[in-house]
Amino acid sequence: MVAMKWKLGVSWVLVSAAAFAQEEAVTTGAFPVERRNVVTVSVPLQSLSQLSLEGERVMGERFSVGLGVSAIFNQVRSRFDETQADGVEGFDSGSYRLGIEPSVRFYLTGRAPQGLWVSPRLEASLGRNTSETVPSQDEGGSLIDNSTDIWSVGGAAVVGYSVVLEPGFTVQGGVGFGARREALAYDVVRPGENGLSALTRVHQSTWLFTQRILLNVGWAF
Repeated sequence: MVAMKWKLGVSWVLVSAAAFAQEEAVTTGAFPVERRNVVTVSVPLQSLSQLSLEGERVMGERFSVGLGVSAIFNQVRSRFDETQADGVEGFDSGSYRLGIEPSVRFYLTGRAPQGLWVSPRLEASLGRNTSETVPSQDEGGSLIDNSTDIWSVGGAAVVGYSVVLEPGFTVQGGVGFGARREALAYDVVRPGENGLSALTRVHQSTWLFTQRILLNVGWAF
């Protein structure tokens, strides 16, 4: 009878240990499955008119993929205290830019989605700048509208660190450098045939080298 009780006790301990080990394998395993997704929003450091949202998906213990979207909007309305001699009352200007940014992160320390990481990323955006000369209503002039279309594509490399606090609040910071090719298209007035002015579409491109400062806050789940 004693031997049977002893065998039952050992069996219960073994079953409990196996169940605990199985539960540990599910919750920890190769990497923590309870924190595979991170959604963050940028803290505006360089431009108050820019809003960026980024999602991160953990694919392994030290590897994740991400996708960010950004939007920039500006609107300026300027008026003179007195109408100018040429009948100009003021100026209106505005701009917008929409961008997308796929990326990957390689975690050098810790376990994704927290620790020290390096992140190569691509960037693509499109937008438009507008500028309008507003005539005085008394002068009866016409509105002069100038607009510029903008496209850009490039890449960047960022080094950063992510911290995840319970129950999931996360803070990410990083610095880096990037380069992008920016193309512009706008209309200019040039002399045409028979001395008449003609509207001509001009295309222009340039390379820009920029620095990146990253500060995001969000939630890991």
